[in-house]
Amino acid sequence: MRKAWAGFLVALAVACLALPFVFTLFLDTPVLALNANELRNNLVKIPRLSLVAVSRYVVDGLLLGGHVKSENLAHQEYQCRSSDKFSGFIWCHEEHTTPDNGVMRSHSILQSQDGTAYYVDSYFQPAFFDPNNIQNEIDRMSSEFGQQARIIQMSQREGLPSAVMAIWGAIQLEPLKPDEISVVASGGTPPGILVGFLGDEERSARAGVPVYRLAGGAGFLWVATFDQNGRGVLQYLAIDDSKIEPSRQVASNTENQAESNSSAVSPPAVIQPGLQQQSRSQTEEAQAQAQAQAQAQAQAQAQAQAQAQANEDQYRREEEKRQVEEGDRQLKETQQLLEAQNRRLATITEVAITIFVLLCGVAVAVFLRVKRPTAPR
Repeated sequence: MRKAWAGFLVALAVACLALPFVFTLFLDTPVLALNANELRNNLVKIPRLSLVAVSRYVVDGLLLGGHVKSENLAHQEYQCRSSDKFSGFIWCHEEHTTPDNGVMRSHSILQSQDGTAYYVDSYFQPAFFDPNNIQNEIDRMSSEFGQQARIIQMSQREGLPSAVMAIWGAIQLEPLKPDEISVVASGGTPPGILVGFLGDEERSARAGVPVYRLAGGAGFLWVATFDQNGRGVLQYLAIDDSKIEPSRQVASNTENQAESNSSAVSPPAVIQPGLQQQSRSQTEEAQAQAQAQAQAQAQAQAQAQAQAQANEDQYRREEEKRQVEEGDRQLKETQQLLEAQNRRLATITEVAITIFVLLCGVAVAVFLRVKRPTAPR
């Protein structure tokens, strides 16, 4: 029995002697240590933002620049056909009246042949507003878009409701010319997509209220028309006319070519020499004005595209900055958690070592007492 105890005590003493080496090896092994750079790379993965991802203008769940799914159109009972005004585009439209409150709702989409939406519009009549909350709604949308709205208010006129228009992004409003206003007032449709304060372009033109053609780059427009009782019309849309404008130019050139052909077919008129020279100078002047106007439109389009690109770049930088800050926050929280775990492990290790040392001391004391020769009786 005494030999067994002696063997156990010897093994315990050897373990006590080996403890410092094991502890040193344990400390040199990074069990819970993580590489900070590797952890940061895992937490912060900044995606490559495409133009579709940059566009944050959404109308009724459809993203501007996003792909139109056929099942969404079938669910809404859209009627789609090739666009008459925009060559190579598809025009989809649906409207219905809600049975509960009799509100007429209409939705329109202009999409390319591959299903990319470049114009999405929603229209509600009647709509009901609290004039005091309109600014709050504009502020809310500005917060979502990350930019302040450009606000245009219609001048107050007797017999007409109030109206406010808010614009975000690179949308530009081109006022229609007087001859185009006359066309709209008579029920015609000049080139481009039009918008008016009263919700109905023909009504706006007849009332002498400005009517605009949408131009420029990607953006969002919100128009509210309301009377003293808060009853009126709501329209909001997202558009990127920089993708639509070339087709409008093609249609305009086609119309001009048709007019030129019709003029060529007409029999030549007999013009007196003096009038012929005057007509030639007027024609040259008209051509010069047309060229100047075309150059101005090209410059405006270039500026709109540059502004749209600048807005997209700014949004991309803000998104990357936000993701980096979020990654830094997660990294800091993870590091704090690791530090807490390391402190807890160090405390447990110290307590275990203390207990083990005490046991070793007791074992050595017992071993020495066993080895001590007993005095003969």
